[in-house]
Amino acid sequence: MEILTASFQVIFEKIVDYTIGAVGRQMGYLICYKKNVDNLRSEVVDLKVAKNSVQQKVEAAQKNVEEIEDEVQGWLTSVEEITIKAQKFFEEEGQVKLKCCNGRCFNLKTRYQLGRRAHKLELAVKDIKGKGTFKTVGHRVPIPGGTSISTKGYEDFESRKLIFDGVMKALTDDNIRAIGVCGMGGLGKTMLVGKIAKQAIEDKLFERVVTVVVSQTPNLKQIQKDIAKELELKFQDEDTDFQKAHLLCERLKKEKILLIMDDIWNKIDLEAHGISFGDDHKGSKLLLTSRFRDVLGTDMDAQEIFSVGVLSNDEAKYLFSKIVGDLAENLNFQSTMVELVKECAGLPIAITTVANALKNQKKPNVWKDALRQLKRANPTHIKGMHDKVYQGIKLSYNFLPKEAQSLFLFCSLFEEDMVIPIALLWRILVGLDFFQDVYTMEEVRNMVHTLVESLKDSCLLLEGDGSGTFKMHDVIRDVAIYIADKDKEMLTIRSSNDSEKWSNMKNLKDSIGIALFDVKFSDLPKRLECPQLNFILLGDKGNSSAIPNHFFEGTKELKVLVLFEACLSLPSSLSCLHNLQSLVLNKCELEDVAIIGELKNLKALILSGSNIKRLPIEIGQLTYLQLLDLKRCTELEVIPPSVLSNLKRLEELYMKSSFNQWQVDGESTERNNARVSELDHLSLLTTLCIHIPNAKILPKALLFEKLERYEILIGNDWKWDRESDSVDEFKFSKMMKLELDRRFQAEDGIIILLKRCEYLDLAPKDGIKNIIYEVDKEGFPQLKHLYVRNSAEIQYIINLMGVQCVVFPLLEFLSLDNMINLEKICHDHDQLAMGSFHSLKKLEVSNCDGLIFVFSLTILGCFSQLQEIVIENCKVMRAIVAKERKHEIQVDNITDDIKTNTMDFSQLRSLTLRNLPNLMGFYSDVDSQLLFNEKVAFSNLEKIYIEGLDNLKMLWHNQVDPDSFCKLQILHVYNCENLMNIFPPNMLRRLQNLKNLRKSGCNYVEEVFEVRGANVDEICDKGSTQLRNLTLINLPKLKHVWTSDLEAILTFQNLHRVQVFQCKTLKSLFPLSVAKSLKQLESLTIYDCGLMEEIVALEEGLETMTKFVFPRINFLSLELLPKLKCFYPGKHTSEWPSLKILTIRKCNKVKTVALNELSFPNTNELGHHVSIQQPLFLIEKDTFPNLKELDLDWNETMNQTNGRLFGEFFCKLEVLSLYGKDDKLIAVPSVFVEGLRYLKSLSVTNLFFDNEGQYAGTFERLTELYLYKMPKLMLLWKENSEQGRAFQNLEILKVSECGRLKNLFPSSMHFRNLNILRVWKCHGLISLATSSTVKSLVQLKELDLYGCKRILRSFHLGNRTIKFPSLGDLTVTRCPEMKIFSNGVLSMPKLKKIGLDENEWWPKQRELLPEEDVNGAIKRFWEENYVPCVQQLFTEKTDASPSEAGEKNGVDNLEDDLKGD
Repeated sequence: MEILTASFQVIFEKIVDYTIGAVGRQMGYLICYKKNVDNLRSEVVDLKVAKNSVQQKVEAAQKNVEEIEDEVQGWLTSVEEITIKAQKFFEEEGQVKLKCCNGRCFNLKTRYQLGRRAHKLELAVKDIKGKGTFKTVGHRVPIPGGTSISTKGYEDFESRKLIFDGVMKALTDDNIRAIGVCGMGGLGKTMLVGKIAKQAIEDKLFERVVTVVVSQTPNLKQIQKDIAKELELKFQDEDTDFQKAHLLCERLKKEKILLIMDDIWNKIDLEAHGISFGDDHKGSKLLLTSRFRDVLGTDMDAQEIFSVGVLSNDEAKYLFSKIVGDLAENLNFQSTMVELVKECAGLPIAITTVANALKNQKKPNVWKDALRQLKRANPTHIKGMHDKVYQGIKLSYNFLPKEAQSLFLFCSLFEEDMVIPIALLWRILVGLDFFQDVYTMEEVRNMVHTLVESLKDSCLLLEGDGSGTFKMHDVIRDVAIYIADKDKEMLTIRSSNDSEKWSNMKNLKDSIGIALFDVKFSDLPKRLECPQLNFILLGDKGNSSAIPNHFFEGTKELKVLVLFEACLSLPSSLSCLHNLQSLVLNKCELEDVAIIGELKNLKALILSGSNIKRLPIEIGQLTYLQLLDLKRCTELEVIPPSVLSNLKRLEELYMKSSFNQWQVDGESTERNNARVSELDHLSLLTTLCIHIPNAKILPKALLFEKLERYEILIGNDWKWDRESDSVDEFKFSKMMKLELDRRFQAEDGIIILLKRCEYLDLAPKDGIKNIIYEVDKEGFPQLKHLYVRNSAEIQYIINLMGVQCVVFPLLEFLSLDNMINLEKICHDHDQLAMGSFHSLKKLEVSNCDGLIFVFSLTILGCFSQLQEIVIENCKVMRAIVAKERKHEIQVDNITDDIKTNTMDFSQLRSLTLRNLPNLMGFYSDVDSQLLFNEKVAFSNLEKIYIEGLDNLKMLWHNQVDPDSFCKLQILHVYNCENLMNIFPPNMLRRLQNLKNLRKSGCNYVEEVFEVRGANVDEICDKGSTQLRNLTLINLPKLKHVWTSDLEAILTFQNLHRVQVFQCKTLKSLFPLSVAKSLKQLESLTIYDCGLMEEIVALEEGLETMTKFVFPRINFLSLELLPKLKCFYPGKHTSEWPSLKILTIRKCNKVKTVALNELSFPNTNELGHHVSIQQPLFLIEKDTFPNLKELDLDWNETMNQTNGRLFGEFFCKLEVLSLYGKDDKLIAVPSVFVEGLRYLKSLSVTNLFFDNEGQYAGTFERLTELYLYKMPKLMLLWKENSEQGRAFQNLEILKVSECGRLKNLFPSSMHFRNLNILRVWKCHGLISLATSSTVKSLVQLKELDLYGCKRILRSFHLGNRTIKFPSLGDLTVTRCPEMKIFSNGVLSMPKLKKIGLDENEWWPKQRELLPEEDVNGAIKRFWEENYVPCVQQLFTEKTDASPSEAGEKNGVDNLEDDLKGD
């Protein structure tokens, strides 16, 4: 009894504490009013800082061509909304203060309310700020079409058009799954298929187009990986081959995909690698190309095959003539040309190679000799290739100089379809005697670049993925391999299965070179007997094993050894290669490399991308070494002293993204490392890539004087730019990133580097006030790109100190960022000489809070070549161009236009102005609040991006220069709060090139395209705009987008996408004339427009039947339009043949669909006119023939509609989402879903199906089921029901707010395909699954339990062993009764973390301890976060009232927290 009394006393005291606490909190709002307001201000400032940080990352991601994550976009929107609420609060609080004599007479109620609102807002701001941490803000969007196929040079010949049209037709035939295109090598199959892919993308036939190249020796695992990558499917390291195949197969079923597999030679078991769409292929297709028809038909089961033949004689002649140009019209060449074309036999690749070989040959005799060679060339049989192809390519080869021939043949040794970096090629060729009188690394590089370009001009090489790469067509490669094999003894072994070549030791002994990329090193001979061998290229197949120890003993003449992506220890026989001159170990995992020190004649050593941690001291013995490449050796930490200084002949040293731990004199470190000063001993060094964190340890200036190219980082905070093999290794020959302060400013080495560099990224530190004169007195004569950033002291970029000079004469790009003390770009501009800034193309200025203007009027003529201007986040900037009051326009180098008061930015193409709150105009000598006045002209401007220009009221002057803005293509205007109009009448005639228009957050704009007040006849002749995309967001006073008068001036038939959001006063969107012209429209979205009554406005006086046809619309969404009554108020019908996705939500006044009975009574029985309320859609069987996805609010009027409508008229539906009303539960007749046989995803909210009808067969294909807010639901399925068994193919099941649901799965059901299970706020649940059901969940990967706070005690009540072999993501949140997951033994081998929390929506992931299972983790969580039972009782007690009321009404209306306070 005493114990109970004591317990009750504790409970009573706690309840009193909570009660007092609640009262105290209310009093706190009154007492701490000012503190709450101040705290809110502080939090809003912090939130703004966080927003700016995220925004900068977003802008950087956008510049990197990334798509911003939805959660980031959502967070920024939340910030915008809460900031507006806070600003409104501050305004209201200020008004109250004014009314109450500066706040001295607040009544208590007002003070309490303001204090409470401030506290609530502060908590909301804190919450949003806390969610503003993102690992990444964006991601790269896959390129449409996957691996792009070049269609450069494609000609739309009649012979190709028939095939093109046939394939395009087959792509739309639901009965055809696989299509083949066959023909000999060199006929242009790949280019034709590339053109088909582009057309399929343009026509939106598929959701994705993926292209892979198979080739003669396919690497199927790599092909599988490439397809997965294009589909954004990530394999885990632990996934087995079977699992990867299964995952890929499942992924391919998710979308409508065109998979192009190019160049198939033999039968491939696609299904074994998961490359299969299955029976339910959703319209996905395989498009295959091969040289062999039987491979496509017999082996690959192509249902329709198209054969590509040769060109007709006229087509061949046209193609040849186009390449050779004017020579084709010369009578001296024409007869020979006819014979040459004939010899090429209509083969495109033969024609292009021969024509390119002859296009610069001006003598007829040369053409005649070429004809002789073609006729007499010894044809050879190459599988799948016409003899004439060989002859044509051989002829082009014969026209090459000897060095180009050698390079051409060598390029054929690389893997088929490989993108070859020129930087890798010339490094390899350093060791071979291909070139005469070429000795230095610089000379080799230049020679290789020159020859590659000449081979591209001859069409013997193709462009790669960037300026520093190239590829070789597979047909040309086949010919080159044949020539190399027969004439030059270069042996290319395509695979280790190429047994004839590999086993023929005679061939090997006579070979000067071998290339083998598909080999297991364990299959190599123990000793290779090739005494003539000069080079060998090897690629390890699957990191199999080490090269045999004695392998190189019989190859003592070897000069070049290349190993790609191998994992090995180097064989001892490597030391026998005394003649080796170039050793390339590219992306290899290496053990000890000290043996390389014995290769005394080595000229080039390339270890790029390897995992070495220490450069052995033996490397210092390589005294003939001219090139050392250590780039991307990210683990390299040790270079012993004297190793580098001993390499006396070194010409090029690459250490990009590699070693930077240089020894500093006087500093003690764990390792004894090389000093930078060792480079002073390398007198021949011409190329250097290096990071020196400490400017104190720079080498001597003499070293820098001799460098021809360099990339040097000086300072601790710099990072190397991400490097890509597809980019030229030296886009700028002299590049430097420098942290500079006065201590090192006078260093001779720094001065020399600055004077010579072309690309400079500068972070000025202490004591630097300007760039010119202090950093460089000569005006940076060689500089092309300049970044200046993060300086608190820089006042001017240029301060000439009275000395006249030319500055930045070659500068093309200038970026100034975060220079908070910057006052002007040029201070002493009277001394600026002609030629300064003369080459500047792009200017970026951001976060320069002291900068009032960018250009002074007197120096504007220096910037005449500007093509792009970006000005962002400059708080006090008032104008882009300003006239300084001390100076008039008296400068000689100003253009005539400026003298006549017009500034013409004639070269400007793009203008971006963001977050300039005090900007009064682009050029403003008065406070006009007008962006572009009559004194500025932009005759070539194509893009304008404007955001956060709060002072502006108008964009354009009414007398803008007549040639200005006529080429404008893109206009984006965001958050210009006081802007009153966008396009006044005088601007309408300039819109004919406008393609993309976006407007958001402009509070006073009433009309987008203004006509009223203008004389239409005087504006312009009627024309059409190119406008394709129109987006309008949050324009609260917008009344019209178009008016019907506009049709007399402009038409808008090119519109593709229209999006309208939160335009609260807009009553209709389109005039009738505009709506009827929308033949190209593909997407229409209207959201949250509170007064919108109709989509198309009624044209006065029109009583005839109107027919709307939207042939290309595939997406239509109408949401949150509470006043919407109809699509069009007059008599009409509509057709939507391409519509695939339809959303109608929260449009409560409109009836969605009805049968089209084509009767429109508009008079009553007395003959009086009555208004017609038509439904949105009067449907017939062909109204929506292709609708796949439907989101729909369900109401009583829907029940009055015959249920068969949906089964018949929406029979192709795959995704269906139905929503009821929050305040009323509605039954859906089960007959509604009976005909939906293709349904794959079903979502139901606040509805329930009646029990009539047998719809089990309807859900056989269903893989996703979502059930939300179904308070009457007690069972998902009855035991052993037919309906229940129909759901057993589910992959995703999500159930939320179903308060009476007791058990999720009956024991009779099995869910072997279920991947994701999410259960939220189902407070009546006791457990989720029975033992028999649990056994079936072998594919479950994600399990999320949230807010089941009343009863759910465990996932499974039994004590059997539970196995979840695939579960990798488990979250349990706000489930206070769940103290254990299951009483039995748990097996979850993939689960490493678990999310547990009692408060957060998205709980922090907790690592499972060693030997800990989920039960143990849950127990540990409760022990670490023990909550007293009294507090829990109090919380549940305060929650009980609203929840109980909700259950009485049949609606689950539980609240998570105490409302109010």
